[in-house]
Amino acid sequence: MNKFITLALFFSVLFTFSSAHAHEKITLCYEDQDYPPYLVGASQGVNNQNSGVLVDLSRKAFKEAGITVDFVRRPWKRCMRMVEQNKAAGMFGVIYRKEREKIGRYPFKSGEIDPSRRFLSVEYPVFHHKDITVSWDGKSFISKDIKIGTPLGYDTVKSLKIEHNIDANINFLPEKGLALVAQKKLDGYILEKNVGLQLLRKQNLIEKVIPHQSPFKQHNLYLFLSHGFYESHTEEAEKVWTSLAVLRKTVLDELMRTYLSR
Repeated sequence: MNKFITLALFFSVLFTFSSAHAHEKITLCYEDQDYPPYLVGASQGVNNQNSGVLVDLSRKAFKEAGITVDFVRRPWKRCMRMVEQNKAAGMFGVIYRKEREKIGRYPFKSGEIDPSRRFLSVEYPVFHHKDITVSWDGKSFISKDIKIGTPLGYDTVKSLKIEHNIDANINFLPEKGLALVAQKKLDGYILEKNVGLQLLRKQNLIEKVIPHQSPFKQHNLYLFLSHGFYESHTEEAEKVWTSLAVLRKTVLDELMRTYLSR
């Protein structure tokens, strides 16, 4: 009789542990700005539907790893701090930078960043007024006396300063920055191409502001995980990154079409 009770208790504990693990919840942070089609809406409230391509892909990848995600929206730098302090399990979409390895984890293979497990590849053109040719030749700015805007905290700020000795105007969020380009108050605004085009359509500026045909930068975007989450959930973390590689090939194009058609 005692053996049956012991076995029953054992399986009960095992079932409880498995269920708890299967329904585990973690927090992912993403920026509280409207960057369609990747992030939709400009508030700290999270919409559980039609939240954007990166949100949808993340939710699917974590679900396949048996983990439910609670999303929070904060400014970019706040999300980065939350990851560094293990207050969030991760954030997206983050460009790889060596110095960020101190803050969190990227997908690696054989000691190197693994681009096959990225979210997606993007390009960042200089958006300029259609009647004014911005002095960018694909490698450098011909004129250094140029007013270029880009979002605060983005890699483009550092690239402009280090590579071109240009102090970026970081005072305006993308929607306002593009509007200032349309008004010829900024010479250009650097932003991810699809985001820029969607915001221009939203403001009916698509006929006034255009992306330069030679991108300023091209980058891979990654799911960036906290050290704490990776160390305690290494197998699940690796599975999520691998799932993203599959989802990019199987559902990304359809997701993009859906959001871009809205």
